[in-house]
Amino acid sequence: MATPVSPSAVVGTANALNADGSNLKATAPNAVFPMPDATSVPVEAILTVQAAKGTQITSSFPHRFEVSDSESFGTLLSSGTGAADSQGLIRYSTTALPAAKKVFWRSRAEQSDKYGPWSQVLSFTTIGTTTPTTPTTPTDPNAPAVGPRPNDPPAGGRLPLPNARPFINAMSGLVATLPSCPYGRKYSSNPWLDKLVDNLRASDARWGYNGKPSRTAADNNGFPVTCAGDEIAYHYGAGDSLNSTNVYLIDALAGHCGPTPATTYRDFTGEEPGFWTLTRTPSR
Repeated sequence: MATPVSPSAVVGTANALNADGSNLKATAPNAVFPMPDATSVPVEAILTVQAAKGTQITSSFPHRFEVSDSESFGTLLSSGTGAADSQGLIRYSTTALPAAKKVFWRSRAEQSDKYGPWSQVLSFTTIGTTTPTTPTTPTDPNAPAVGPRPNDPPAGGRLPLPNARPFINAMSGLVATLPSCPYGRKYSSNPWLDKLVDNLRASDARWGYNGKPSRTAADNNGFPVTCAGDEIAYHYGAGDSLNSTNVYLIDALAGHCGPTPATTYRDFTGEEPGFWTLTRTPSR
């Protein structure tokens, strides 16, 4: 009688290891964003999953994303590998998708020539077919029109943090030409920060300023604090954004009010209190 082969001996072969025919010992990723059947999603969408896990050992894997115009994924509209963020989520920015189009997406872990099971298939519709949700929060009448507002998360949940790095990086040239404290006030908005928030809100209306509740007029040359002059906030919770403390906080400038300010990116959510605001500082 032939000697039985240990299950571990087949690792590394091309044989299927999972019920769906995949050959990587890993779980399926859990698709989390965009929400199922979301509408008014930007054509350059950011897809987010909770990472797949090794089923026998702790492993991290590259994750492939696919976007198609059908549930069969016969024709791919976008495909590529995502990257892990500071929260351990895997994010992938699609190439430009067709406007006003319902699309389907999925993700799986891959390693060399092996691949794990696909995540559940979710769909969303790109902006163009429905009227974007209008934010209930007030906006500066002089600010540009805002983009869509992602739907509220389920009760007790939170939306993932979108990638603001490209928008912040694009401000580097402007920061070099504008003073970071034009009014001599550290805790107030300024031209470069206003421009950053405007650009972010053109893609997602949940972006705003950090209201900086830990600071008072005594910290701001005697002027009332409107917001941090170098920080932005993203409202991840349900309901009205205005004054909400359910925010991710991002530091976008190093050397604020110093001689050599420069753009940066630091997620300091949870390190100090913050709240969402759109209050801008008058020029004087």
